[in-house]
Order: sequence, then structure tokens, then C-alpha cells
Amino acid sequence: MDIHANNVQVKAPAGQRPYKRQVKNIIIHRPMQREFSFMLIALFMVAAGAVAWVIHQTIRDAAFGGALYFGKVNPFEVLSDVSYRIIIRVTLVLILTLIIIGAYGVVFLHRVAGPVYRFRQTLLKVNRGELPHDIKIREGDFFHDMAHDINIILRRLRVEHEKLAELRSKLTDLQRNAASEEARQRAEEMKTVLDSFSKI
Repeated sequence: MDIHANNVQVKAPAGQRPYKRQVKNIIIHRPMQREFSFMLIALFMVAAGAVAWVIHQTIRDAAFGGALYFGKVNPFEVLSDVSYRIIIRVTLVLILTLIIIGAYGVVFLHRVAGPVYRFRQTLLKVNRGELPHDIKIREGDFFHDMAHDINIILRRLRVEHEKLAELRSKLTDLQRNAASEEARQRAEEMKTVLDSFSKI
């Protein structure tokens, strides 16, 4: 791809993306990603152990007792019955595991989506020119450090807003008590510049 800037032809390297995902940037929030990964690994290990136990118990019941016996029964029928029981029990274990993983995923994502929703609502209020209250996050939610940083910014905005209001009030008094028309005009210009800050 050729890029023309100031009549200079620059050839971009082929296949190079401006924002390339790197391995070192995959883990961006260690506590959240570590907890989620370890929990999934633990659930799959429990599911694998349950499947192994079900297979072992089913074969043991078929070989050493239970309803299956090798007297006058065709071995193929015995194996078919064992396979059927294994499939049913393993399927039930996997379905139960999926239900647990789904429930855990909903709860886990709620701990992520809740703070993100609060951050977005706060930023929308700031964008509208409002001064929202500090962000409060539940104890088990993630992004407490980010909420703390945003609250610091909000406190600074409140302080700056108070200073601007005080400065605007002083300019109004100065404009009212100005001795000359030139001084009143300068105060009006300063007030106009000051009002422009609140519109950014």
C-alpha cells in the first residue's frame, strides 16, 4: 500500500498491521484472568475425574456384580449394555459440568460487567457537562483500582469547577465595579474565555 504525504511516496510494509496483538499483552488484568482460568481448569479436572469414576464404576458393576452376568447372556449384549450406561452417565456428568460452568460464567461476568456499566454511565455524565458522584463498586467486583483512579479525576473536576465558579463570580464583580469602559470590556472578554472552558 502506497501512502502519499506532502508529495512524498511512502510504501507501507506488506502485511503489517498498525495494531498487532502481542503475546505479552494478552494478560492485561492478572487477578481476573487468573481466577477465571484457574476456575475453568478446576471444573474440567473435576469433570474428568467424575467421568473416569463413572466409567470405572460401570465396568466394575458389569464385571463383579449388579444386574449384568455372563451366564447365558451374549457377551455382545453385555458390552452393549455397559456402553449404553457409560454414554448415559458420562453425558449426565458433562451436562452438569456445562450447567455449573454456565452459572459460574454468568456470575463472573456480572462482576466485570457491573463496573464497566458504572464507568460508562459516569463518563456519559461527564461528557454531558455534569459532575457525577464517586463510583462505588461492590466488594467482590473487579476494577477497584480503575474506579479509584476515576474517582480522583472526578474530585479534581469538582475542585476545578468550584474554582471556575469562584473566578466567574469575581469577574462579574469586577465588571460591575469597573471604573472605565475599557476595564469592563476586558472583564467581559475574560468572562467569555472562562465560559468557553465549561463548554469543552
